[in-house]
Amino acid sequence: MYRLNYESFDAENAYIGNDLGVTCTENKTVFKTWSPLATAVYLNLYLDGEGDNKTESLPMERGERGLWYVELMHDCEGMFYTYSFEFNHINRFETIDIYAKACGVNGNRGAIIDFKKTDPKGWDKVKRPRCKNACDAVIYECHVRDFSIDPSSGVEPKLRGKFLGFTQEKTKCGEVCTCLSHLKELGITHVQLLPVQDYATVDESRPDKAQYNWGYDPKNYNCLEGSYSTDPYDPAARIKEFKQLVMALHKAGIGVVMDVVYNHTYYTEESAFERSFPCYYHRLTADGRFSNGSGCGNETASNHTMMRKFMVDSLRFWVEEYKVDGFRFDLMALHDIETVNIIRDELNKLDPQLLMYGEGWTGGESPMPSDRLAYKWNSYQFGRVGLFNDNIRDSIKGGTFNPYETGYISGNRNAASVLRRGIVGSVPHYQLNDANEACWAYEPTQAVNYCEAHDNNTLWDKLCISAKNESEENRIKMDKLAAAITILSQGMPFIQLGQDFLRTKPRILDENETPNDVNVFSHDSYNAPDFTNSIKWDTGKKEHLDVFKYYKALIALRKNSPLFRLSSKEEVNAHLRFNDTGDYNFISFILENENDCYVVAFNPYYEERHFRLPEGRFFVRLDENGMKNSFEQIMWDGKCPPLSAVVYKRFKNK
Repeated sequence: MYRLNYESFDAENAYIGNDLGVTCTENKTVFKTWSPLATAVYLNLYLDGEGDNKTESLPMERGERGLWYVELMHDCEGMFYTYSFEFNHINRFETIDIYAKACGVNGNRGAIIDFKKTDPKGWDKVKRPRCKNACDAVIYECHVRDFSIDPSSGVEPKLRGKFLGFTQEKTKCGEVCTCLSHLKELGITHVQLLPVQDYATVDESRPDKAQYNWGYDPKNYNCLEGSYSTDPYDPAARIKEFKQLVMALHKAGIGVVMDVVYNHTYYTEESAFERSFPCYYHRLTADGRFSNGSGCGNETASNHTMMRKFMVDSLRFWVEEYKVDGFRFDLMALHDIETVNIIRDELNKLDPQLLMYGEGWTGGESPMPSDRLAYKWNSYQFGRVGLFNDNIRDSIKGGTFNPYETGYISGNRNAASVLRRGIVGSVPHYQLNDANEACWAYEPTQAVNYCEAHDNNTLWDKLCISAKNESEENRIKMDKLAAAITILSQGMPFIQLGQDFLRTKPRILDENETPNDVNVFSHDSYNAPDFTNSIKWDTGKKEHLDVFKYYKALIALRKNSPLFRLSSKEEVNAHLRFNDTGDYNFISFILENENDCYVVAFNPYYEERHFRLPEGRFFVRLDENGMKNSFEQIMWDGKCPPLSAVVYKRFKNK
C-alpha cells in the first residue's frame, strides 16, 4: 500500500513515548497506539476474549507524531479490547493491539488486567541468579510441553505440559529424579525455554486435541502462550503461572532465558503489525513484495525506528515484569547490527548480567545489505552478544545437513583444526594458524558451544545414522566425548533437554513409507506429536543414568574452576596452551594459572593413547566415567582411554 523513504519518515513521525498500549490507574484507563497514515482509529471494547459481546466502539483522537489515543474515566480491568484501523477513509482492519500484554483465548483480543494481582506469594523476595559473565553459564534448552507431558515425569496430570510442570518438587521416575529435581541435580545454571510468547498454530480452546508446535510461529510478542496455562480463558492465569515457573527456577538458583522470535510474524497481511500500519513493520523487496529472509513468508524491519522500539520495549517488559534472565534470538542475523547493539545497551541498563545470544544466520535472502546484518561473520561489530557456534558443532559430530557425515568423535580425521579453534572459544590463539574461518569471535563470551539443539537430529540419532556400524557401547563413548568437548571448551556450553541421557526423536512413518537409516528419526519435529518430542524419563534417564552422571560430572568440573570459563581472548592466550602429542588428531591442552593446572585430552581413536604431562604430580580429575582418583600420583605419563576424554589436575604444593 505504501512505499516510503523510511529513514526520513521515521525522523518526522516516530513516537518516543514509553506509554503505548494500555495504562490503567484507579479511575482512568488510557489506550495509545501508533499509525501515522491511518485516517481513523477506533477502540473496540468486549466483555470476553471471544464471542459476540462487544460493548462499544469509540473513535480515538489523533495526537502528534502518529499517535492515536483515548482516555476513559474509569477502570476497565477485566475487559478485552481491539483496535480498528482505517486507511484512505475506506479500508478498516480490526486487530489486537501489538502492545497488548495480556490476551484472551487464542490471542485475538487484548486483555486489561492488574499485573500486581498476578504476582505469586513471595514474588518480590526472589532475586535473579547472578551470572558474572556469559562463560559462567551452562544453558539447558527446554520445551515446556516436552519437559513434563509424559506420565514418567512424575508430575501430577493437570500440570503436565504446562508452566506449572516446572514448579512441582521432588518428582521421580522410580528412583530417578525428574523435571525440576533433575535440573537441580544436573547442575545447569540456566534453562532456555523454546518460545513461550503467544504463538498461532495451537488452538488454546482445544486442550483435548492432539496438537503441538515449537512456537516459532509468533502471534503476540508481549503475551504468553495459553496452551501452557491450566486455564487459557483466564488472561491472568497464564501470567501468574509463568511467574511461578520463573520463581521456582530462581529459588533453585537457575536463570530463565527466553527464546524470542522477533524476526518474522506467523501471519503476514493478517498480522496485527500489517493491519496497524501496512508495509511498515515488514521489509519489502525492490518490487514491493514481502521479503522472506526468515523462510517463513516475511521478515520484520528492525531497522525501522518503531519496529526497533517495539523490540526494545517488549524485551524491557519481559525483564521488568517477569524477571527473566536473558534472551536467545531466533535468526538473529535478520536484525540489523545497530538494533542488536542498542538492545544490548538497553539490557545493560536493566542488568549487565542478562544473557543475550542468537543465531548468526538467516532462513533466506534479505534485501538488507549483509554487512549491516548480525551475521556471525560480522561478530566483531557486536562483540557483547553471543552466537551459536556451528563450527564446533559440525566438527564434533559431522555436518548437520548430511546425516551420514562423520565428525571428530566418529572417525573424521579432518576435523581437528576446526575443533581446536572451538576449544579456545573461536578467538585468535598464538598456537593456531589454520581453519581461520572458524576464528570468528571477538571474545570467548560470544561462542555458544553446542552439538545438539531442538533443530535437526539429536546427537544420539545422528550417531545412530553416521556410526550405525559401531556398537552401542562405542556410540555412547562418542556421545560422552562430544559432551566433554562441548562443556570443557572455552565459551558458553549449551545442551538440549535429554541430551544428557541420549535423547532420541523417533518418527512415525507415513502409511506407505519404508523405514531406512534416516527416516526413522525426526530431524524437524516442530509439529510432531508427543510420541516424538516428549521426554520419556523411564527409557531415557532411568536407562542411561551412567551417561547422565557423566554430564553432571563435566558440568561440576567446569563450574569448579575459572580456568574452564575464561572470559577474554587475552586470558585464553595466557592460560591455555596445546600439548604436542605427536598426532594432530589426538588433542591435549593445558589450563594453568598461579593456583591450578589442568591437563585435558580428547582421544578419537579406538586405542588408548599416551601423552606427556607437565612437570609435577598429577591425579585423574575426570575419567571416562566421570570419576576421579585423587590418591594415585602420576608423573609425566598421561593416558587417555579409547573414544574418551580425560582430565588431570596437578596436586597443590603443601
